[in-house]
Amino acid sequence: MERWRGLKDLVQEAVEHGSRAVERLQKHAAKLPFDLLEQIPPIQAPVRGIRVIHDTTLSGVHGTIRLVNRAVGATVDVVLVLLEQKARPAETPDRSAGAAPDAPSGGPDAEAP
Repeated sequence: MERWRGLKDLVQEAVEHGSRAVERLQKHAAKLPFDLLEQIPPIQAPVRGIRVIHDTTLSGVHGTIRLVNRAVGATVDVVLVLLEQKARPAETPDRSAGAAPDAPSGGPDAEAP
């Protein structure tokens, strides 16, 4: 299971860091065209607005990718824990020792005091 956890961590970190790197590259690639277009006075204001929309959308998309990546990682962690529990031999409580400490007391078959 440790190998699976290591693989999960490796993939999760690759997606996280890859998304951040791609986001930076995409913003950098769009910078020069926006800078040039903002030098044209009649379209300067609309270009600024479009740049804000572009950057905000880009950050939102990559933020969502990273959020889903973390959610998937947490889900895989839960699945691995459940698989570990299932792989362990079932522990049977000793019936002669009484009920387990965390067993509910009382119930429909319990005798009244």
